[in-house]
Amino acid sequence: MVIRSVLITGGGSGLGAALAIELARRGCRVLVTGRRTGALEAVARQSTNIQALTADVTGADDQAMLAKAFSKLPAPRAIFHGAGYFQIGKLDTLSIVDWQRSFDTNVTARWALSTKCEPHLKGGRVLFVGSDSGRNVRVGGAAYSVAQAASETLRRSLQAEWADNDIAVAGFKPGLVDTDLVRGFLSLSDQDFPARPEFQDYIDRGECSTPDTIAAFAAWLLLEVDGGRFRSTDWDIRDTGHHDEWLREPLYK
Repeated sequence: MVIRSVLITGGGSGLGAALAIELARRGCRVLVTGRRTGALEAVARQSTNIQALTADVTGADDQAMLAKAFSKLPAPRAIFHGAGYFQIGKLDTLSIVDWQRSFDTNVTARWALSTKCEPHLKGGRVLFVGSDSGRNVRVGGAAYSVAQAASETLRRSLQAEWADNDIAVAGFKPGLVDTDLVRGFLSLSDQDFPARPEFQDYIDRGECSTPDTIAAFAAWLLLEVDGGRFRSTDWDIRDTGHHDEWLREPLYK
């Protein structure tokens, strides 16, 4: 079955916004959500296929509101978990509030929203944005690494539990992307974020994709890849084996 509508968290900027525009261009109904009303409305103005709904994905009431709005979209439906939070700080100095914020956004919200929307996902898909950080811990960004490892485990758990529910769950790694989140931690000093030079090396080598490129990949996964392949593959944009199926220009510009 062809996905007809997609809920995108973190849809006000970066990858989420680019994906919303790409999916709308392909005829999908899109619901973008995030905390910044102005940014969401700017995305929604790009197409009559895009609807904006301001919400905090970490809040239970807002999760319920999103699930209700999701249920009214045309089926089959999909969720794109694009909202993320990169917490800076070493583990021995990190506050419990900052630690919890990372988990609330990167893990708990994904679990809660997925399960609340599960009754409306028959024949649909859930796509997680993953990261190498779950395996490669960077000093000053360990809270994010722990959360990403947990998000990956959550994704695999949903895959296993929903294997017979006609809901395809997958994740993909986009590599480094030119987004507000990345610009934020690259603007810090090496003292504040000791791993910053590692990420800067990617930039210096030209290994940073644009949100539009990642959006083309994600749209292909959501709309064109068959369900069995979608759920059984650990997708990484840097794997060249699938590039001829969706990539129309160099991965890195």
